[in-house]
Amino acid sequence: MYENKSKPLVSRHAFRKRMLCHVLVAFLLVLITLVIGVAGHIYFDGMHFSSALIASITLTSGLGLSIMPETTACQLFASFYGILSNYIYIATTTIIIAPILHRLLHKFHLEPSSSND
Repeated sequence: MYENKSKPLVSRHAFRKRMLCHVLVAFLLVLITLVIGVAGHIYFDGMHFSSALIASITLTSGLGLSIMPETTACQLFASFYGILSNYIYIATTTIIIAPILHRLLHKFHLEPSSSND
């Protein structure tokens, strides 16, 4: 997926395309996590869709519980969903930062005359 350090730096257009792909993958990962959260809150606590969406978004964004779960099953679900959300945050941050760091490090390893930027 990425060029080797012996290869030249990709063009800005290719880099933008790579960044767009990474951002879309990160967005899809967050969207899947939100769907899991909404489905879990609806199934375990019988919340309405709008309440389940708010509860899932606040947990995923790191704000914590906005609506206290009433059942023990939903409290357990919210606990595990909070842990999952933290890992998703780390994963999406890494997915988005990886091409930027790769380009930066690749630029450091290029010969001074072979830079395309």
